[in-house]
Amino acid sequence: MNLYSDTYLPDILNSIAQGLLVPTMAVIITLILLTLFFIGQILVEVFTERRHYKQNMAEIINQITDAPYDDVVGIVQNSSLLNNQKAALVTVGRNMGLPEDPLFAMAQTQITRAEKHYQRRVAWSDTISKIGPMLGLMGTLIPLGPGIVALGQGNTVQLSASLGIAFDATVCGLVCAVVALIISKIRGGWYSEYISTLEALMTCVLDKASEARKEGVKLGTGYSGNPLKEAADGGRDESHSDKSAAAPAGKGDSAGADAPADPAGDASEHSAEGAQLIAPAPEQAEEA
Repeated sequence: MNLYSDTYLPDILNSIAQGLLVPTMAVIITLILLTLFFIGQILVEVFTERRHYKQNMAEIINQITDAPYDDVVGIVQNSSLLNNQKAALVTVGRNMGLPEDPLFAMAQTQITRAEKHYQRRVAWSDTISKIGPMLGLMGTLIPLGPGIVALGQGNTVQLSASLGIAFDATVCGLVCAVVALIISKIRGGWYSEYISTLEALMTCVLDKASEARKEGVKLGTGYSGNPLKEAADGGRDESHSDKSAAAPAGKGDSAGADAPADPAGDASEHSAEGAQLIAPAPEQAEEA
């Protein structure tokens, strides 16, 4: 039995393979767009987070260690840490009055949440670096089948077109994978540093809570808010109050300035002056 002439299996596989060419090319183009997006995203991250991330670790550790228990949250909020780091430390700092085990579990939860946040950022670029070469290989092999057939038939035009598609798909897939891998490596180094910083500062906060617990100092508990949202709301409130303070005086202010004096107030002032005039001087009272 001849597999190529007596069965339809080669034709079925050929139809499936050729049908995957267009989706493969579409996915490769999507990967190119995502790679360009990640390039822009990492540039924005360089000029926002990395540019302002200049926290001296030795300085803030000494500040937390030497500060009173109630000032730990303020030190964290006024530092140059990232917003996610501040949120985790503030959440634990406002619950320093909890027992040791629950407070440690809360600290672990905050660190794990920060790790997941950074892992989500790196996940897409990691995926592109892995599937880019695979899709490039698919885009290479799929058009080579018709190209080889065209070569057997002497159709060099179709062969050259198939080879062009194959090489283009390979190059695009490899470029996406290389750029995504570089982005993942750069971000992975940054985020490892962020997590290490958060773990070190979280240890300082836990040690501070342990000292307060030994000395019998009662600290705050029961905080379950979102420090990032509270900071954003506080910033909006401050800007609103600044605008209100900078607003010019309205009609009410001019009316208050031009309003007539209170007769009762004038009468009380005149009576006070009269009492001062009527009252004798101390020397005259002694002579009398």
